[in-house]
Amino acid sequence: MKKNSLLLLVLMGVYSFTFTTQRSLASTIENTPFYSTSDSHQSFLPVVLKYELQGYFVAPYGSDDNPGTLELPWQTIGKAAEMLREGDTVYIREGVYTESARFSYSGSKLNPIRIMAYPGENPVIDGENTIPEPGGTLLRLYGDYIYASGLEVRNSAYAGIGVFGDYDVVDNMFVHHSQEQGIIVSYGQYSIVENSRIWRNAISNEYGQGGGYASGLSVIRNGVAYATIRNNLVWENWGDGIASSSADNIVIEGNIVHDNYSINIYLTDSTNILCQRNFVYADPSSYVYPYDTNGFSMGDEGYDPPSANITIINNIAYGNYVNLWWWQGGEGGGMNNVLIANNTFVNAFGEPERGRGNVLISQGDHVNVVFTNNLVMQDGDLPVIATIDQPGVTYSYNLWSKEPYDAASGPGDVIGDPMLMQVGEPFFADWFRLMDTSPAIGAAISLPDVSDDFFASLRDVAPDMGAVEYVP
Repeated sequence: MKKNSLLLLVLMGVYSFTFTTQRSLASTIENTPFYSTSDSHQSFLPVVLKYELQGYFVAPYGSDDNPGTLELPWQTIGKAAEMLREGDTVYIREGVYTESARFSYSGSKLNPIRIMAYPGENPVIDGENTIPEPGGTLLRLYGDYIYASGLEVRNSAYAGIGVFGDYDVVDNMFVHHSQEQGIIVSYGQYSIVENSRIWRNAISNEYGQGGGYASGLSVIRNGVAYATIRNNLVWENWGDGIASSSADNIVIEGNIVHDNYSINIYLTDSTNILCQRNFVYADPSSYVYPYDTNGFSMGDEGYDPPSANITIINNIAYGNYVNLWWWQGGEGGGMNNVLIANNTFVNAFGEPERGRGNVLISQGDHVNVVFTNNLVMQDGDLPVIATIDQPGVTYSYNLWSKEPYDAASGPGDVIGDPMLMQVGEPFFADWFRLMDTSPAIGAAISLPDVSDDFFASLRDVAPDMGAVEYVP
């Protein structure tokens, strides 16, 4: 076990938090917090309070007839939801709150409403698998400009957290064991979910018994747009890990997403999507393995709207059933204006007899699809890519560890061992760095959409193939 300290500047004070981590995967990603993949919400220690806290307070020993002060706190988070207005802050004290709270009032850009864990304490909202009602969430953000941070939300009878307003922020939250979604973002615009841990949700489908495919974290329908999903750890949810469905202008970046039952990152019926610097993988030691977990999947379930304008760059996918898969839904269609560039796809475990490959691009009515500068490494019999020659898809300047199908061959290709560092375990991004003898170095073409790499480091004038730029 390793311990990593993270200094966070949090609104009214400065606190030092310590996480105990099982696998410090996030330490490989610049500007990404350290996470724990343990099944519990770890305590934050020590606590250094620089300023006296100003705001309201909730504690299990309080009363909703109290004024909500530190000495006389409210008892329920629901009471805080009724009372908070623009610019107000509430601090939730240590304890378990069995309730569903709906924050309907709005803050403003300069004076948001803040829902905060009391420094150094672990407040928990626990649905005990009895609340909320079907379709509901334990913590509901309906107002605009609401900032929520530091709470554990667990055992929801439906969803954990719902983000339905504009400019809401969910930060540093711990959401697990919901029967359906862990966090759902819908209706609103310009909201952010970041620095959070989301695991073992969609429990109604545990071991594939429920027939449903809820997500750990979803941005979905009802006009949702301009949302950002970044620097989260999402794992072992019994559906999709992160999903964008019928959404527009979504950024999915810097996340570590692994061992989710169906797909780690799923894009369907979505437009204007940037998916970058994510690490998706399947670990044979996970209790979800060996279900057919795909790394990245794209395909339109309803074709409403048809997916278009999607950029998938600087990602790493390792050990998934298929590392990247586009499939055609029942309504037809194809990829439209899609760039898949400078990704590293390594060792999928799909079945070649079923037409699978490390990368799988199925037949469709594709328009302006570019697959370039990618590094695809595959051991064994599985093809590096399974596809057919189809108009609208062009391939160039890719490194393939073995000959691809003719349909995927293109100018500037490199065929051979990419010579990855492979130091330690492949659950760390450093494993995918290039050795100084790698043929991927300097072999890519420069793209205006790919100025940096997986670690957000600038690329050379003569860039490298794959997600990670070589650093001497």
